[in-house]
Order: sequence, then structure tokens, then C-alpha cells
Amino acid sequence: MKKIQNLGLLALLLGAAGCDKFLDRRPLDQSSATNYLSNENEMEQGLTGVYAAAFWIFPNNTPLLYAVEASTDISMKRGGNAEDFVAMGDGGPFLVNNALVNTCWSQAFRLIQRSNQQLLGMQNGKANVSAAVYGRIRAETLVLRAWGYFHLMYMFGDVPWYPKAPGVDEVLSAKRTPVATIVAELYKDMDEASAAFATAQPILANGRVNRAVALGLKAKLALLIKDWRMAATATKAVIDLNQYGLNPNYPALFMLAGQASNANREILFNQTFPTDQLNPQNWGPILGCVPRQVTNSQSSHFPSQALVDRYEDRNGSRIDASTIYSRLNPRLNRDRRLAWTVYMPGDTMQHHTLTAPTLPYSNPRERQIFNIHSNRRFRWNWIQNRYDTVSGNNDWIGAQAAGIQWQVSATGNIGGVGYVWKKYLDSTQYIWEHKTGYILMRYADILLMYAEAKVELNEIDATVLAALNTVRTRAGQPSIASGTQAQIRQRIRRERVVELAGEGHRLFDLRRWDIYANANSGPVVGYALDPAIAPNNPTFDADEVPNYTTSISQRIRFRNQIRTNTNAKYKLWPIPQFEVDANPTGMTQNPGW
Repeated sequence: MKKIQNLGLLALLLGAAGCDKFLDRRPLDQSSATNYLSNENEMEQGLTGVYAAAFWIFPNNTPLLYAVEASTDISMKRGGNAEDFVAMGDGGPFLVNNALVNTCWSQAFRLIQRSNQQLLGMQNGKANVSAAVYGRIRAETLVLRAWGYFHLMYMFGDVPWYPKAPGVDEVLSAKRTPVATIVAELYKDMDEASAAFATAQPILANGRVNRAVALGLKAKLALLIKDWRMAATATKAVIDLNQYGLNPNYPALFMLAGQASNANREILFNQTFPTDQLNPQNWGPILGCVPRQVTNSQSSHFPSQALVDRYEDRNGSRIDASTIYSRLNPRLNRDRRLAWTVYMPGDTMQHHTLTAPTLPYSNPRERQIFNIHSNRRFRWNWIQNRYDTVSGNNDWIGAQAAGIQWQVSATGNIGGVGYVWKKYLDSTQYIWEHKTGYILMRYADILLMYAEAKVELNEIDATVLAALNTVRTRAGQPSIASGTQAQIRQRIRRERVVELAGEGHRLFDLRRWDIYANANSGPVVGYALDPAIAPNNPTFDADEVPNYTTSISQRIRFRNQIRTNTNAKYKLWPIPQFEVDANPTGMTQNPGW
């Protein structure tokens, strides 16, 4: 008898099977397994359940894709956690039972199963609703199912394809379907969805998918198999709708009020958190944006040095070629998105850490100057309107030797390397009850995907430069006038790093560009160990991966980690062991695992 675990799609099926007899007893005037979704109201309720299955969370109320970002070169989770083990590769241990990997698999298949149940059940009431309503609900469901499959494929490669809800026996005998085959089927679904959305009432609500999301997801599927023509066509279709643009205020994208107004409709799809009830909350900000020197802090997700060094100077030059970049004060004269995304030493931080004021240092906002180089905190006194110098700083780089260090501080031996996130921090909200949505797709991504696809087709024209420069101009960066295919390719890739940092895109980018092994290998280093000694600039290779060989001794390196992802097996994550155990013949493991 095959071993059956209680995780993933199989658990959903077994749970549903156990309800059959109970459902058979329901009165004939109510919904049952055979007549549910018989009208518009029930279809909408079912669709709400599909969206609920797309609400992906990792432990501690962390958006799942935010956790995935911490497994890449531009971010990190506190040492010893699942994300850290994935990022470390051979230095992990990164094992097949890794919790981050298992969660991504299980939540994606939960969404797929819920979508398939919705698609099947809707057929019961097709004659009872208008064609437009039926088509729109079906379209939303198709897009959400494809969303689950897209993430499965770039993370795991070939996976089982379930065009309809499978039975237990089908799951236990399922075989892995090639990525290209699944993508071809999902192209059809996205075409159907796009057409249905075009004839239905436009969807404007936050957290809902629409025609632009269907086309954007089709482009992502095309990029997955390097179908550049399809990616260019799909993204151009979104651009040509003339219904979307960039929010002129970049930071507003990551604040609750800014997401509600959604200027120029830049946010296409986001994972929303209800504001009319306490739970669930988005703990991404408390985990990533509040260093230990701040009252009521947490801190466990941190930006990396490799991210910080990819931001250009204000003149558009990389830091190793800049004439205005200061190695002693690297926060100056930089692309403004650096200050909007990352808190660096010397920056002014503001947090809402308490539910009630505790003067003089909270009103209820707490304001500090981020400091890592002395055992002092610089706290704003709201009564005296000045900064006070206060003893005791858990983020001080000398605190560990003094025996007072939180190991998970911004400079701790399992913590960060001198930085904390600023993106998604909204000081108008109590930090432990954040309700800002986690953005899953926005128009800037559409523009950059279009530019990338056209460059790979070697069709570099005015539309390519316009797409790239629209994103750059919003940030105040100079436009790119021209360049070779290789040069424009690198500018687009750099732009994706700094524009979308922390938003869950990096793993897909690294794998699509086949630079994961190179980018996510090497020593984990950070900010200057001594503020009076400027670390040497990194050198950058052809993939713009920074090398810190000449400055390791000048930088924070308390984690003492060396990421090692050169083994070919890290091109894909391992299939969860519970799936292989349940179906060892059909569910073969990825190479090397």
C-alpha cells in the first residue's frame, strides 16, 4: 500500500471525499455536491473561496513570495530558518523537506484544486446566469489557476497537469507533464479569460484579477519558456489598452492609502488584507522594516549588500564607474529608489510601534536615526523637538562582543549586514497590525517584461527605450538613449532588481536568466565595519554580479556564511518528499535531489 501523507493536494481530496455522505443528506432546496454553484450568488461565494486559496502565507503572517525573496541574492532571513537554508545551497543544509519549498508546492496545488472545483461546479448553474457574468467568473478562476501553475513551474519544473479536479487515484498515479505542454494549455486559458474580461464589466477592485493580469500572466508564462514573441505581444496588448500607467509617487505603492487610491491603476493584482477585522495581518513590515534599536521591534528579514550596490548614482552610472558615489557615505547621490526601499545607516526612520503615545519618544510614532556603529540610539524627543542620545543599541556592531547583542539584529551573527527594509513600511499604521497589500503584479513589471522580450528578439526600437525610460524617469534617473543588445539587456536586468526589490520576482528572474548559481554564491558581507574606512568598491562581472574579494575584511561579516549554489541541482527546487513517497513511479524527483 502506498504511503499517504496529510499534505498537499492529496489531503484536500481525501477531506472532500469524506463529506460525500453528509452532502447527500442536504435538503433538495439547498446546495449540494451536485447542484452547488447553481446561481450567481453561489458562484461568487465559490470564487471568494478560490481567492482565499490564492492568499499565500508563510509562518508569522508573512506573504509567501516575500519569504521566497529572502532565498535569493538580494535578501536574507535570519540564519537557521527555511529561507536561509534555501539561500545557502550546499552550505545549508537545503534538504528536500524544507518548509519553504513544501509550503510553495502545497499552497499552489491548493489553489489549483480549488480552481478546478469552481470550474466544475459552475457548470451546474450556467443556464441561470448571463453569459457575461459566467464568462467573467470563469475567467477569474482560470487566471488564478494559471497563477498557481506559473509559480510551480519556475520553482519545480515539470509538474502534474490537472485540467479538471482529479480523484485520489489520479493523484496517486499522476506523472509530471513538461512545462512547455502546460504553458501551451494555459495560453489558451489566458486567451479565453482575456476575451471574457473584454466583454464583462471592468474589474477595478484591489485584490481581483482582470484582463491586464491575464495578459501579464500570459507574458510571464511565455518568458518561462523563452517564447519572446508571445511575451512581447501579451505585454504590448496591456500597454495598448491605455488603461494603466505608473503611480507618480513610488512610495505610495507600498502604503495602505496609496493602494486604495491606486493612482494610474499601476497595481494590477495584490494580496489584500482586510481592514474591517483584526486578522489576518501583514507582518512583512514588522519582520523586515523595524531594527532592534526601535521599541517593540522584531527584525528577521534583511536586504543584502548585493542589492544595495546595484542602485546607480543619480547620473545613471554604476557605483564602480561613478564620479559622485561616496564610499564613505554610500547613501548619498543615489537612485532615489534606494532610499525608498532600504534603510541605511544615517537614515531617519519613523515607525508606529505603540498603540498609545509614550512621550517623549513616541507620539505614537517613534523617530530615530539608524545607527550601527556605536552603543547609542538617536531618538527624537517629541516634547523638546530634538534628538536625544540614549545609551544601549542592540544593532551596534560591537554589541556582540559586549554580550548584549540580539543575534538577529541588523548586524547580528544570524541577522542582517547593516540594512533593514523600508519598502512596505507605513508609519500611519500600527506596525503589528499592518494591512497594506502585498503587490503581486504592477504595470512597471509589464513595461520591463515588454522591453526584455523585445531585446531578446533583437528588436530594439523606440518602444523598448520608452518602456525602460518610463520606469527610470519616475525614479528621477536619466534616460537610456541607445546601446547594443547586450548593453540594453543589462540595463533592463538592473532595472528589474532595483524597481521590484522585495516584491517576489527575483527567483524567477535569476532562473530565467540562468544566473542563479553565480548570483547566489559567495560570502555574505555588508556595510562598512569601520565608518572611517571606506570599503573598496565591488567588481561586477558580465551578469552584473558583484564580487567583494578585495573588501571582505572591511565589511560586516558576522554571519560568516558562504552561499554555495553552483551545483546544477539548484536550478530547480526538490519535489516535496511526501509527494514522491505517495507516488514514487509517477512523481520522479528533480535531478540531484
